[in-house]
Amino acid sequence: MSGTEETTATRADWDADLLGTWTLRSIRELGDDGALLDEPYGHRPSGRLHYGPAHQVAVVIPGHADAPAVAYMGDYEADAAGVLRHIVRVGLPPFTEDQVRWARLDGDSLSLSTDVEGRRRIELRWART
Repeated sequence: MSGTEETTATRADWDADLLGTWTLRSIRELGDDGALLDEPYGHRPSGRLHYGPAHQVAVVIPGHADAPAVAYMGDYEADAAGVLRHIVRVGLPPFTEDQVRWARLDGDSLSLSTDVEGRRRIELRWART
């Protein structure tokens, strides 16, 4: 298999593994050392994330205390390295621009982070519904 074919196959597998609806389990703010700094949406946040077969994405997370509600829908692009770009077509402020996330899939668990490990970041953990 050539490098291009391998990348395409890996990307197709990655896309297929994302498909479906996910339930939010946690939103944590982590320091560059991985230490928990805050849980801005509380200990038991609620929310849903959906990836569709034509590369659609939709997410809704109710606001909590000072943390804003998250609601947007659009399209997504995924690469084999685990970087997701949510291309926002319509969303509630401040979520009106594209959202880039570093993703890790582990069976029925999905982690989306605002940055790579080793840097301060917000990490959202989802479970397949």
